[in-house]
Amino acid sequence: MTSNQRIDEFLKLQDKGISLDEIASTLGIKPQTLKRDLNKNGYKSVKGKYIKKDEKSQNVSIQVSFVDNELNQKNNEKKAKKTTPKKTKVAEQSNKNENEKVKVKNTKTSKTKKDKKINLTQEDLDKLCEVYDWYLEIKDCKSLKPKKTKKEIVVDFEKTEDKTVSMKVDKGVWEDFLRLCSNTSHDRKTLVTQALSDFMKVHKDLL
Repeated sequence: MTSNQRIDEFLKLQDKGISLDEIASTLGIKPQTLKRDLNKNGYKSVKGKYIKKDEKSQNVSIQVSFVDNELNQKNNEKKAKKTTPKKTKVAEQSNKNENEKVKVKNTKTSKTKKDKKINLTQEDLDKLCEVYDWYLEIKDCKSLKPKKTKKEIVVDFEKTEDKTVSMKVDKGVWEDFLRLCSNTSHDRKTLVTQALSDFMKVHKDLL
């Protein structure tokens, strides 16, 4: 249900003497939401009843003419003098209502949001295009970079019988060797044998 539909339904139920809270409950909304819709559409509470601003001013003018007719029918000058300030008060009230209308209109127009526009020159557009082209180049280069792969140790020595030996080695070198063994698929025996074989190939003149 739209805001206008809720207001139409509210006015019908209000004429039947139903309170605002009960009407809000019937419409399935909060009383504050219903009051906000009424205020946005120009309705104000007058003696517990919501009336549109234009209808409110019409009611005031009707009351003034009604009072004037009663005063004209009476010939008592004292009562006529007493009613003259009432006329001025009613006139002042109507002027205040008109001034309030003008103020409300002015505030509404002043609150209108202005769309912000960004002006870009041709030079700015060229710079943006350059940045975008650079981004595409960097993106393509990253995708073309080969992934680093670990080099596998090549085992090429001629296998013979196993020989059990006992020797002392440097502690730091041995710890590095153990770390290397944990990153390969070969066992310690194979790696030690391959290292000795490579060393002897370099210094084969000493054999």
